[in-house]
Amino acid sequence: MMRKTATLGAAGIAAALIASLTLASGGTATATTAGPAPAHPATSPKGLSKTSVPVLVDPAAKLTYDPGQPNQSWYITAHVTAGGHRYGFLVHYLNSSIGKQAGAVSKVSVVNEDTGWYTRSEIPLPSGKGLSDKQGVDIHTDNITWTGDATEMKLRAKVAEGTIDVTLRPRGSVLYNLGTGYFPMFGDAKYANYEYALPTVDTSGTLTLNGRTEKLRGQSWLDRQWGPLPDLTSGTASWSWMNLNLSNGDEVSVWNQKYGDKTNNFATIVKPDGTQTVAEATLTPDESTRWTSPTSGRSYPTRWKVSIPGEHAKLNVTVYAKNQELLVPGPGYEGSAAVTGTYDHRPVTGNTYIEIAGGK
Repeated sequence: MMRKTATLGAAGIAAALIASLTLASGGTATATTAGPAPAHPATSPKGLSKTSVPVLVDPAAKLTYDPGQPNQSWYITAHVTAGGHRYGFLVHYLNSSIGKQAGAVSKVSVVNEDTGWYTRSEIPLPSGKGLSDKQGVDIHTDNITWTGDATEMKLRAKVAEGTIDVTLRPRGSVLYNLGTGYFPMFGDAKYANYEYALPTVDTSGTLTLNGRTEKLRGQSWLDRQWGPLPDLTSGTASWSWMNLNLSNGDEVSVWNQKYGDKTNNFATIVKPDGTQTVAEATLTPDESTRWTSPTSGRSYPTRWKVSIPGEHAKLNVTVYAKNQELLVPGPGYEGSAAVTGTYDHRPVTGNTYIEIAGGK
């Protein structure tokens, strides 16, 4: 059986770009490869790997705040251990110019993946508040202090019950969404977005909750995105997104985007050897598992099936706690979740965060 994936060497990257531009013009396309097999990136024991294939973003330079971009996001999710428990945490700074959502928000959430205990901190801010154009990440708000560059970052995040205080050291391959770092959100050229991830970030430090401090260790995923978006409060635009860290070493960014009758679904996969693949993917919610928020009245699925036919992947995603809703700038879901299933016909496990934004 032929896999419906595109392994991205130089020819594949060009094909993926053509595919993204075709989507942007309202058509559909599958990126395919022609020519020689891709050159693997050079690896080093520490830090990010170098790649010789053409991409459209510079991950080190683009960590920096760009005042000229209307919508920008710096996003960390982590799965760690501390004090004999497994925790997930999220740290997100979003700067937006979209309709009723114009402004910024500084968000932190923590979930105990063993017990389901959950807490959050959300601070609405004026646009650009807490940002600077100092090289690298330089974010300072009442609940986030995040500084550094693509080799090492310091992060201190606060919730009412305590603090996360960690050092972040990215390593391995960068994940460039749709192979180049560029994609038209909803398949529409006027929503030209750029996104990349540092999917393997060694994370160490301390977690303090209710006066008790424990050593913390694990892995984070750093996601950086910018570009225009529609007003998500209108109810016509929505997306579901997952960042899958799998036990076979594959790291996967999966998008399911909807805007009116337009959809744009794909997965970008980084293999352990640095090879990058773009594939068809579907995210199917289990509607029987919906949780209704007593705060917002919104309901969210808490289990999903993820299918990536080209990788022979059939995955089950289940949140660790149902009540992982965030409310600012509007109700949405950012849930730490477990992954089980099969991938390339073999059993696989993993972790992810599921993001649900927009819609009704």
